[in-house]
Amino acid sequence: MIAILAQLASDHSLVTVLAALVICLAAGWLLTSLRDRATASVGIVRLQWLAGTAFVAGLGVWTTHFMAMIGYRPDLPLGYGAGITTASAVIGVLAVGMPVAATVVVRNAAARAALGAMAGLGIGAMHYTGMLALSGCLQSQHAGATIAAYGAGAVLMAIGCGSSRISSSTARFCAAFTLAVCSSHFLSISGTTLAPVPDMAGVASDNVTLSIFTAMGAAVLLIGALMTILAARRFDAQAEAHTAILATALHNMSNGLVFIEKTGKIGLFNERFVEMFGLSGMGLRLGMTIDEVIDLVSSAAGWDAGQRKWAAGRIEERLRATKFAPVDYVLPNGRTVEIDSNSVAGGGTVITYNDVTEERAARAEISELAYHDPLTGLPNRLAFRERKLALMAGDKPFHLLLVDLDRFKAVNDTYGHGVGDELLVQVASRIVAMVGENGFTGRLGGDEIGVFVYGGADKASQIAEGVVEALSKPFILSGFTVSVGCSIGLCSGEGINSPDVLMQCADVALYDAKHQGKGRVAAYRTGMLEAATERHKLEADLRQAMPLGQFHLAYQPIMTLDTEEIVGYEALLRWEHPERGMVPPATFIPLAEETGLIVDIGRWVLEEACREAASWPNERHVAVNVSAVQFRSPLLLSHLTSALAGSGLPARRLEVELTETALVEDGAKIASVLADIRRLGVKVAMDDFGTGYSSLAHLCDFPLDRIKIDRSFVVAAEKNLRAHGVVMAVVALGRQIGVPTLAEGIETEEQLELLRGLGCGAVQGYLIGKPARLRGKDFSSQGPWRATA
Repeated sequence: MIAILAQLASDHSLVTVLAALVICLAAGWLLTSLRDRATASVGIVRLQWLAGTAFVAGLGVWTTHFMAMIGYRPDLPLGYGAGITTASAVIGVLAVGMPVAATVVVRNAAARAALGAMAGLGIGAMHYTGMLALSGCLQSQHAGATIAAYGAGAVLMAIGCGSSRISSSTARFCAAFTLAVCSSHFLSISGTTLAPVPDMAGVASDNVTLSIFTAMGAAVLLIGALMTILAARRFDAQAEAHTAILATALHNMSNGLVFIEKTGKIGLFNERFVEMFGLSGMGLRLGMTIDEVIDLVSSAAGWDAGQRKWAAGRIEERLRATKFAPVDYVLPNGRTVEIDSNSVAGGGTVITYNDVTEERAARAEISELAYHDPLTGLPNRLAFRERKLALMAGDKPFHLLLVDLDRFKAVNDTYGHGVGDELLVQVASRIVAMVGENGFTGRLGGDEIGVFVYGGADKASQIAEGVVEALSKPFILSGFTVSVGCSIGLCSGEGINSPDVLMQCADVALYDAKHQGKGRVAAYRTGMLEAATERHKLEADLRQAMPLGQFHLAYQPIMTLDTEEIVGYEALLRWEHPERGMVPPATFIPLAEETGLIVDIGRWVLEEACREAASWPNERHVAVNVSAVQFRSPLLLSHLTSALAGSGLPARRLEVELTETALVEDGAKIASVLADIRRLGVKVAMDDFGTGYSSLAHLCDFPLDRIKIDRSFVVAAEKNLRAHGVVMAVVALGRQIGVPTLAEGIETEEQLELLRGLGCGAVQGYLIGKPARLRGKDFSSQGPWRATA
C-alpha cells in the first residue's frame, strides 16, 4: 500500500491533485444543495433543479478526473483527443448525473441505493472513457485495479445515496461523493502503466486543449457554486420571511397543527396543539419521532398501554394513507376535537386538530329536537319511522304496538291541558318501564304511543298486556287522581314489506280493540285490513248518498187493535246504491252514527217524513227513529222545529222513537231534552223496550207517550212462557202508568190474537204491512186492512 501511494505521488503533481480534490468537494457540496432544492420543489421547477443536479454531478466527476490528469506523469509529453474527451463528459452527465438526480424522486431506500450504485459504475465508465482519450503513449490496465475502481465507486455511492442519515447531511454526502470519485480514479491509475512512443507531434496542442476544457469545467462549477450560494441566500431569506409569517399564522390558529416529515419526525407544530394536549413544559421539540411524541401525549393524558397502542396505530394509518376521514377524539378535559390529516407534496403529512365541542353540542341539541318529543322525552314520529325502516330491513322478528289512551280527552277537558301533559309524561314513563330493553318506544302524536317489541308473539302479547295493566292504575296529577286506561293494537312485522301497511294493520287492530269495549289488546288478523278498506269505501259512498239522492223512506203501517184502523206509519230509511244495491240499515246506520253523518241524515229524514205525512188523511201520525247521536246533538230541537214548520205538519202527528241506549247517560239532561221535545207538541216513544237496561227507571224518570215492545219478545211469546210473561207484564205496566204500548214484528194471525188478548194498544209487522214507499194518497198496498177516509 505504501509502495502504491509512493508511486502515485511520484506520478502526479501535488498541486493538480489538490486542485482536483477541491473541485470534487465543491461539486459534492453543490450537488447536495441542488438535490435539496429539487426535493423542496414541484412541477417544472423541480425538473429544472433535477437537470442542474445531473449536469453538476456529471461535470464534477469529469472535471475532477481531468484536473488530476493534467498533472499526471509530467515526465511524458501526454496528449488528449478532443472527441473522446467530450464523449467522456457526456457519459459523466448521463451515467453519473442522471442516477444521482433520480434519487430525489425515489423514496425507497433500496431503490436509492441501487441508483447510487449505478452512478458509481458510471464514475468508472467516465474514467476509462477519459483514459481512452490519452495520446502519445502506450497504456495498459491491471484487471484487479479496474475491478477495485468500479467496485469502490459503486459501493461508496450506494451508501451515500441509500442511507437517509448520509444523504440528508451535506457534509456526509459530500464526503461520500468525493471518496467515490477519488477512490475510483486513483485505484484505476494505480493499475495503469504508460510507455512513451516516438513522434509526439501535436501533443502540446492537445495538452492546451485539455487545459482549456478542464478550466472551463472548473469555471462552470465555480460559477454554479456562486449562483447556488446566491440563490440559496435568496431562497433562505424568502424562507425566513415565509417562516416568520407562517409561525405567526400557526401560533394564532384556533386549530392545533402538527407536520410529520416523511422520515417520521416532527417537522412543525403550533402552540394550539401544545395547549390542547397539555404538553406545556413536557419537552416537545422539532425532530422528535412519532413514538416520542406519543409517549409525551400518553403521559400527559394518563393513557394505558392499550390506548397508547391504539393512538400509534391510528397515526401510522394516517401517515400511510393519502386521504383519511376525519374522526372525533375526546380530550382528557372533556373537549372534543376533530382530527384530520392530509399528505403533503414531496412527502410528509399534516395533521390538524379542530376543537368542535360547541359544534357537536349544537348538533346533538338539534338532533335531540329533531328526533325526540320535547314533552315526554320519547323518540318522536321521525325517529320512530327510521327505527321502523331499520327493523323492516333486518331479519329479526318484531311486533308493533299502537297504544291509545281511552279517556284522555275527558282529562284534558276537565282538568286542562297542563294536567293532560303531566299525564302523558307519566304514561310514557310507565310504558318505558314496562318495555325496558325489549323494545323501542316513541310518541306518534297526541295520546298515541308506538312501541316496537323485539321478539316473538308471546313476548309482544305479554308486554302489551303489561302496558294495559300498568295504565289502568290511577295517576296522581297535581293533586288530582285520574284513571284513563288504554287500548292497544298489535301487529307482527312478519310478511309485511311496506311501512305504511304495517301502521295500517296496527291501526285496524287498535280500532278493533276500542270497538270491543276499550281497555284491551287486539291483534291484527288476516282480512282485517281489507275489511277496514271496504268500510272506508262504504263511508265515502255514504257521504255522497244524500247529495246524489240515493236515500228514500219506506213506511210501515201501525194499526190499533181495538178498531183495526191504520193510525200511522213508521218512517224507515233505505239506501239504494247504484252498484251495491239495497244496503241494509244495520250496515250503514252504525257507520253513520260513528262518523257523525247521522245528524245530517236524520235532519233529512225528519224533513222528508213530515213533508210526506202532511198529505195523509185522518190525522195519521208518522214515527221517526232518532239515534243516540242525534239525541245528544244540540241541533235536534232546531231540526224538529224546522221540519214541522217547513212541512206544515201539526206537531201532535209527529212521534220520535228513542232506544233505551240513547237514554242511559245523564238522567237530568235527558229528562230536560225530552221535556223540550214534548213542549213542542211532539210525542216520544221508547223503542225496543226491554232489550236495554234500567228500563223501569226510565219509565219513572222520563216523560214518554208510547212504549214499543221489541219483536224478539213477540216472536217468542207464543211458545215461551217467560217471553209471554214479559209481554203481558209490559202491557199491564203501560196500562197502569197510562202509557200506550205497541208491539213490533207481528207476522202471524196467532201473534195478532195473542197481543189482542193481552190488551196491547197497537201493532205493526209484516202481517199488517211491509215497509214500502207511499205514492201520493194511494194506501192500497198496505196490507189487508184498509184505511178509512
